[in-house]
Amino acid sequence: MVLPDVELEALSDEECRSMLGRATVGRIAFVVDGVPVILLVNYRLVSDELGLWILLRTRADNAIDRAPERVAFEIDGIDDEHHLGWSVLVAGVLHHLDHNEVELMRKRFDPKPWPRGHATAWLAIKPRSISGRRLRKTQLEWLLPPDAHL
Repeated sequence: MVLPDVELEALSDEECRSMLGRATVGRIAFVVDGVPVILLVNYRLVSDELGLWILLRTRADNAIDRAPERVAFEIDGIDDEHHLGWSVLVAGVLHHLDHNEVELMRKRFDPKPWPRGHATAWLAIKPRSISGRRLRKTQLEWLLPPDAHL
């Protein structure tokens, strides 16, 4: 199989937000003692009167709950077969939700973490910047090989 030519293109803000809204699993990244830490999390994108937030739940007092204020968040999609893909990167500020904020969010936006049980710490990332990019085909791919006969 001949792979198509591809080029890297920036995603619009609208495309980035749309992709963040459709996915439910991403990675949160932060630095602890000078060492980068990247962890997989379930999340929900929340857009309300206060703006855009990435909402997640975790166990109290674990690495994510103790993360510093400055964090990054990333989602991606990869097509290994065609060497295509995309990614969205958010840089933002991590907030710990208080009891009242949790009660407001619980009814409408629960991120429903896959590991059930002790995910009692509710956190929200307030984006400072959102960017994305994708590898896009520069030529059309034929459904039939060039040497096929009809």
